[in-house]
Amino acid sequence: MKKYFLFATALAALASCTSEDFVGDEALRAANENGNNAIVFSSGLNTTTRATKTGSAAATDLNNQFVFAGTKGLPAGDPPVIDNFVFDQYVANYVDGSAHSTESNSSGWEYVSYTPASTTSLGPGAEQSIKYWDYSTTQYDFAAYSLGVGVDDDDDNTTPNVFATATAIDKNTKSYTITGTADMLKSCYISDLVTAYNRDGVSDYGQVVQFSFRSLAAKIRLAFYETIPGYSVKDVKFYTAASPTALATDGTENDPTLFASSAVLPSGSGTMTVTFPTTGWSNKSATDYNKAHVAFTATSDATGLSSTLVLEDLANLAAAEKKEAAGNYYLGRASNAATYAGGLVSGAGKYYTVLPYEMGANLTLRIKYTLVSLDNSSETIVVDNATAVIPAELAKWSPNYAYTYIFKLSDLTNGATGFGPDGTTPVYGLTPITLDAVVVDSEDGVQETITTVSTPSITTYAEGKVVTANNEYKTDIPIYIVVNNGTSNVSLTPGDDANLYTVTQSNTKSSGDEGYYASAAQTITEETVANALKNGTGSGSPTNTWTVVDANNWNMVVTTASVPTLSAVSSIAADDSPTGNAITVNGAKFTPTVAGTYVFQYVKTAAVAAVYTGSVPANGASLDGYFVRSGEEGNYTYNPCAANTTGDGSTTYYSITTPATPAEYIYKVIKVVD
Repeated sequence: MKKYFLFATALAALASCTSEDFVGDEALRAANENGNNAIVFSSGLNTTTRATKTGSAAATDLNNQFVFAGTKGLPAGDPPVIDNFVFDQYVANYVDGSAHSTESNSSGWEYVSYTPASTTSLGPGAEQSIKYWDYSTTQYDFAAYSLGVGVDDDDDNTTPNVFATATAIDKNTKSYTITGTADMLKSCYISDLVTAYNRDGVSDYGQVVQFSFRSLAAKIRLAFYETIPGYSVKDVKFYTAASPTALATDGTENDPTLFASSAVLPSGSGTMTVTFPTTGWSNKSATDYNKAHVAFTATSDATGLSSTLVLEDLANLAAAEKKEAAGNYYLGRASNAATYAGGLVSGAGKYYTVLPYEMGANLTLRIKYTLVSLDNSSETIVVDNATAVIPAELAKWSPNYAYTYIFKLSDLTNGATGFGPDGTTPVYGLTPITLDAVVVDSEDGVQETITTVSTPSITTYAEGKVVTANNEYKTDIPIYIVVNNGTSNVSLTPGDDANLYTVTQSNTKSSGDEGYYASAAQTITEETVANALKNGTGSGSPTNTWTVVDANNWNMVVTTASVPTLSAVSSIAADDSPTGNAITVNGAKFTPTVAGTYVFQYVKTAAVAAVYTGSVPANGASLDGYFVRSGEEGNYTYNPCAANTTGDGSTTYYSITTPATPAEYIYKVIKVVD
């Protein structure tokens, strides 16, 4: 009898196999062309580290076996009617050094004549047999998973590891469930559905059926850095509740904590349901085609859900600079030198393994920290109750993705620096932290989001960019912007409540001239840009450029950006999304073609003009506080009455009944490099 070829090769980590699901081995192709039509499998292992695992290394992570099921369909219908369960919960087994010992074993894997061990909790219970392609059908579908290495629950290797349990892969939907403790689930691996067609001029039959396994778990890391001119940041503390009732009663913990709005984050025992919602010939071009999705159901007492993600103390703190006291107490000063929860592992920020949550949830950070002046004055400022919100749309945890959330503390923060004259009401200001949320080492790309710690929070995202490597974004990549008011995202209207500027600095003096300084007195930050737009000298008609000159005779010029153009969006396009699927979210985007510093401005509240009401003061009454109106209806101007004048008892004068209120703005500085 002809044997069935089954081999396991490792894939490049996190590489998509949407166009390479059936990558053939030339020897196997030749065998098929010569009449050997056995169904041939390959299994690869994707990892979040982008490392390639082959042979026994990949097999070790899969515990030397994986469970798979396959069906074939009759010609009619889309999807076709299931004709037969070809592989009913088969198990592929790996034996190191056994490659080429039989015709069906090219790389150490075998399934023919293999009876699964009881520890798999699955398997047909009978000897597995070889299978051949049936060309009278139009479609085969294959699903697979591995329970991994399990968990050593006694920590001393005196008893066998314990494993999650799985239900049989469903014949029609190919869905299944995996149940266990959080640690058991984190050790498991899943694969996307693999479909082979033999119809409409397309034939995948006779080629290798390639499973691409990936970890069922996700990874999280948290980091912080600061860009506050004149200060360093130390003593970063974290709130243990998302909404503390008083500043003085919290913000004393060292453990960084992210809060969801309710207990929705998978954290304990429960069941992962794996489904494939987008399948079939008619969906072959869809971005979500054959992709595995997971959903978590907690144990009956709901102990498997949490509203918080708590990590370890900040480590790899930076050394003192300038005239600070010596010692490593301070946050890093750039995104590519950030300070991480748990410190560094092999030169990179420490990751923490978590269970996936594809629904996504708003994640809130609430912190307290101390500013230390760099001028040797020993001045300190405590900033308390500063918050940031990562939008749920950009905080969806998928299997085998690694997420990095970076919080940038700038001279704009929504934290409080003390209390008002009543001693109890907090006074909020410097004005934002900025939160950088970065997704790295993902399956199909890199998601980076940079979110201001402000109210509201501004999140920026560009596909495939890692701010920890290039300190923000690069040219010719669309940058998406989402504004979250703490509970929901805001619909933006460019030119109204959403505006984009460019910022440059230049020396007004030449080297050698009197008053020449080699560097500017101020750097480009959210606060300095806000000052330039408010107090700078305007030019252009209408005004589109604002200029301020600092003490070192340097110009800071803020200009309304004409290229690139800011536009409103209702989703992140599939081509720009890290998952390959469009993400529905209100926001805006622009594509920088030139390197430089850009600033996004969100108008939190628009300016409100004063309301004037006319009246006739009594004859001889003082006109102090009254105004004279002139101009046409719809374009009136109001000028104060001259001092020490009185009314004549018949002329109408106007007084302010509702004072004018200025507009309130939130800014985000966006650096772009070539």
